[in-house]
Amino acid sequence: MARFDDLFEKVKSLYTQKLDTRDDWPDRLYSNHVVVVTENAKKIAEQKGANIELAQVAALLHDCADFKMKRMDPEHEAVSLNTARELMREFGYTEAEIALVVDDAIRYHSCNGDERPESIEGLVLATADSLAHLTTHFYVFATWDFGRSGRSLEALNDWVLRKIERDLYNKISFEDIRETARPDYEMIKRLYSRYETS
Repeated sequence: MARFDDLFEKVKSLYTQKLDTRDDWPDRLYSNHVVVVTENAKKIAEQKGANIELAQVAALLHDCADFKMKRMDPEHEAVSLNTARELMREFGYTEAEIALVVDDAIRYHSCNGDERPESIEGLVLATADSLAHLTTHFYVFATWDFGRSGRSLEALNDWVLRKIERDLYNKISFEDIRETARPDYEMIKRLYSRYETS
């Protein structure tokens, strides 16, 4: 997996550039989310019989535009997909591998509406991303950051409660893993349901 190790180092260097065009939080995001999702993807891929390297590549690159642009930019998703494609080509991945990782796993990892990845590697990525949201301090940090931008407590709570539902029920595709994440989901749900904002 030398090409993955080289890609990993390249992505790490991209995040540590600290470009002025990005949000304030990618340093934290890289080590506390991107790396966590990549580690989760490896474990899940091993358990579920997916291609471990491609699952890790998808995890590493799933929101890679964060190193150079703000998440709220309407071009963020397209830039992430294009950047992932370019990086995979740079490190010698085949067009078939790129199609699986970029056009399926990364494109559909958020599981919005009826969209779901078709590949096992895509399902692994969606699950790994969801676990990183539910089992780390992701929601605490996200609400703090969104609160700094002026969103109301009611809007923040509503966002978290909707997103944790999608994380547990849409993004996690494996029942055994869903059940291991359920206590974290319940804890977050209790915390963000506790406050009345009227």
